Amino acid sequence: MIAFIKLNLLFISINIGLNLTFDLKAELKTYNQLYEEQLTEKHYHEFAGTLLKDGGIKTRIIKQYLPIMNKLINKYLTAMDFFVNFNINENFEETIKSRHRDEFSYANFSEGEKMRIDLALLFTWRQIAKLKNSTNTNLLILDEVFDSSLDTVGTEEFLKLINEMGTDTNVFVISHKGDQLFDKFRSIIKFEKKNNFSRIAK
Repeated sequence: MIAFIKLNLLFISINIGLNLTFDLKAELKTYNQLYEEQLTEKHYHEFAGTLLKDGGIKTRIIKQYLPIMNKLINKYLTAMDFFVNFNINENFEETIKSRHRDEFSYANFSEGEKMRIDLALLFTWRQIAKLKNSTNTNLLILDEVFDSSLDTVGTEEFLKLINEMGTDTNVFVISHKGDQLFDKFRSIIKFEKKNNFSRIAK
């Protein structure tokens, strides 16, 4: 009788061991699948990192457009009556030289001159986006550009740039200097504040 009980206990132990083995095998299979998925994801991340790091595809794209960008920047600077030679490299570090080849940094310029550079960069990025993308926006919103540090000459030259955009571009200029700009635009929308809310003035 004792031998029979021991034999039953042995069978029970074997069954428990077999069930545990099957469970462990199933769990191991699940972990192996997760491991393979993580390896694949790691591979994708490493590949994306290689493309985006310095020297990767990002740099190639930037180098491709740098000559166009530098040409456009200088074109817009000249149009705003600012005669310097402005160039940026693939790290977006600028080199600015005067007509006498003296080298300057952005910080050397007056606020009005800095604004001319900023606007030239703005128009350049807009043109690059137009060249690169299949879609083209006909909307340009300029918020308080004329309220900043542009002098009279800079303002006039910048207005010429806007007018040269043609009728296929809708330009909205937001300004607090409405009385000085009324005669510069074909359409004016005046806003007023009432009870801390802005509304179109009647």
